[in-house]
Amino acid sequence: MGSFALFVNLEKEPGAEQAGWEQERKGTGPDWPGWASSKITGQWVSTLYFSLYVMMIYFDMEAWVLALHKDSESEWTSLLLYVPSIIYAIVIEIMNHLYRYAAEFLTAWENHRLESAYQNHLILKVLVFNFLNCFASLFYIAFVLRDMKLLRQSLATLLITSQIINQVVESLLPYWLQKKHGVQVKKKLQALKADIDATLYEQVVLEKEMVTYLGTFDDYLELFLQFGYVSLFSCVYPLAAAFAVLNNFTEVNSDALKMCRVFKRPFSEPSASIGVWQLAFETMSVISVVTNCALIGMSPQVNSVFPDSKVDLILIVIAIEHALLALKFVLAFAIPDKPHHIQMKLARLEFESLEALKQQQLTLVAENLKEEASDRGKEQAP
Repeated sequence: MGSFALFVNLEKEPGAEQAGWEQERKGTGPDWPGWASSKITGQWVSTLYFSLYVMMIYFDMEAWVLALHKDSESEWTSLLLYVPSIIYAIVIEIMNHLYRYAAEFLTAWENHRLESAYQNHLILKVLVFNFLNCFASLFYIAFVLRDMKLLRQSLATLLITSQIINQVVESLLPYWLQKKHGVQVKKKLQALKADIDATLYEQVVLEKEMVTYLGTFDDYLELFLQFGYVSLFSCVYPLAAAFAVLNNFTEVNSDALKMCRVFKRPFSEPSASIGVWQLAFETMSVISVVTNCALIGMSPQVNSVFPDSKVDLILIVIAIEHALLALKFVLAFAIPDKPHHIQMKLARLEFESLEALKQQQLTLVAENLKEEASDRGKEQAP
């Protein structure tokens, strides 16, 4: 019966669930007036412009600190070189959170019919802004300023600072606040002096006031940005991969703490894939191939091989970049998304579910025939 129940759940009509989402999404925003599209576009563009404006302020701070270090060249000015990047990393995290709320508001105004369409448009807005907000300064340093030392310094500072902030904000801070709230609950319970089980009462109150887990959106976004920091400029700062691995080891424990001690127990939501995030990661990988090939072609060591003809260097870099992209797409096509043994298990599960359904239908038909035969026998009896 377990296989049959699974088969029945899998065979539900998708329109039945989507119809419920459609009704819910119809009431999420106002009617779509003619001026709403231009208003949303204007707010979105103004937000991106503000992000670029903050980036230019960061470069002014970098120039001021660098000039101060050249004048004195002391130990404290050497440490001061990292301060603009740290401040900029904190501002980036604040702007990412603020734009998340702005993106939800703008997407709600679009009043999408399906929940899937709402989520896709929300993810697209957030990804575009986060990509520009986090990586625009690095692209500017790499391809406009062409300062590889500053690129390594900025990349390392932004990566490490963002990892520390995410660990603190996601797990440690909520856990500390919950512990603090637990102490307050104990004090209130002691003040009541009621004849109840103190441990049980405290557990009930704390679990009731736990935060609801809203989904994997923030986790996917964090992984997407980390993947960008590691892959976009890996040839300039290979040590970023080591910091990412170290962060992922601690992330496993912090996520376990978050899911077990901070949030309420979430309900599982079945999904066929990771959705639009798959396209986002694949796009990031393609951009990374192009970026790293360009940075390698700009390096002095490679340029010294072609001192006279830059055209040959550009053509060779483009040919290598196309070859790597072709290899990537060939491997993606050759390697199946589902391994063969998984496909066999899914096919066997589907076959067993069909057999269980067929067996149940045969049993129902046999019972109906028996009932009809018994009814006829009663009617024919004198």
